[in-house]
Amino acid sequence: MAAALPQLVLAVAAFLAPAGAFQTPSRSLRRVAPAPLRRGPAWPLGADGNNGGDAKGGGFRGWLDGFGEDEELLEDVRVYAQTLAICLLIRFFLVEPRFIPSLSMYPTFDVGDQLAVEKVSKRYRPLVKKDPYPIHRNEVIVFNPPPAFKALVSSRARDEALIKRVVAVAGDEVAVRSGVLYVNGKAQAEDDVINERPFYDMEPRVVPPGNVFVLGDNRNQSLDGHIWGCLPTENIIGRAVFKYWPPNRLGGVVAPVGNY
Repeated sequence: MAAALPQLVLAVAAFLAPAGAFQTPSRSLRRVAPAPLRRGPAWPLGADGNNGGDAKGGGFRGWLDGFGEDEELLEDVRVYAQTLAICLLIRFFLVEPRFIPSLSMYPTFDVGDQLAVEKVSKRYRPLVKKDPYPIHRNEVIVFNPPPAFKALVSSRARDEALIKRVVAVAGDEVAVRSGVLYVNGKAQAEDDVINERPFYDMEPRVVPPGNVFVLGDNRNQSLDGHIWGCLPTENIIGRAVFKYWPPNRLGGVVAPVGNY
């Protein structure tokens, strides 16, 4: 198991990092702990230089026989299979990487930022903590677009996951007046997280059960809930919790305390 640890670290690093980001460190790691050079069983050649025929030990069957007898090669396959299984479990059930393709969440996220999205709390909160809200106000979420969004977008981007900030949850009344967001009749102080105050007004609406209301931090450059309405919580993939690339923007995702 100790022999598998460096390979596991490299696999997880490669999974989370942008393309090429860990090439130099991984070369350094290989110099520190070089893997022994081993070659799998060669594909036998016939006397005329072609692949071997039906003779024992020749051809594809001979290659498979040799593969099954190579203990070191089998151990490598087991190690890589275990590493891949662990990475897939992490990816599908715990946390997954995402990148930002637009400025709709600026300044919280810039184009090219890469972040970790955790998938545990949306299940943990209702089941374990008995929290009626799987997602809280002011948290940033990644979600699959609802039908109302798809009806407005005709390009292939209509099926791509979106990222916005939750500003209201089920039962809240949300409105925008004179550039100020109101939740349950109370003005929200957002200047620290939004790019600029919205130029639009939005009539009060109540978020129905099983839904949240989301807006982009770049309020005037975001196709969000003020246009297409509320988001069903079943569409939520997870919470954006940590920016890991580029290094100069490394850090957690801010979720300010609101006034409700």
